[in-house]
Amino acid sequence: MLRLTSLALACLSIAFAVGRANADDLPKFKDYPVKVFAGKTAKPRFHTQDLRDRRELYQSAVSDEKVNAGGRFIVVKLPCGSACAQPTFLDATNGKIVEFDTVSGWREVSDDFEPVLSRADSRLVVFAGSRNEKGVNGLHFYIIGDNGKLQHLRTVDVGGNFETAPKVQ
Repeated sequence: MLRLTSLALACLSIAFAVGRANADDLPKFKDYPVKVFAGKTAKPRFHTQDLRDRRELYQSAVSDEKVNAGGRFIVVKLPCGSACAQPTFLDATNGKIVEFDTVSGWREVSDDFEPVLSRADSRLVVFAGSRNEKGVNGLHFYIIGDNGKLQHLRTVDVGGNFETAPKVQ
């Protein structure tokens, strides 16, 4: 019995240590630098009827926003419900729109919660929530390629509680 208790405690200690190390080892914006496009933003190219129906969101983004992701993209968050966002990337250099999964399922969030975290001078982008309303409800770390395609780096399950989630740096 003592051996089983010791083994259980050892496993819990290892799991706790690994969990803490993972939080410390999260990808950071500064680790994926990129030069930021500073030219005039191209007009959006709407390749689907759904995007054409949301034309005003993109026109607003072009006039109000500057590049805020991956050196050349403007993140435009399309609405899809009260606790849901459908992020898209507008390529400021050519107007191409790259669509992504929806993110949703937020349970505990602070007033400054953002479902998409990005920086103009970094290829790292982080989505908060469940992708397409299924799977892990957490932080999903990706690298944005020049063509807007995403490469998955890591996912951290926070169970929908973004108030206590590790801070993305």
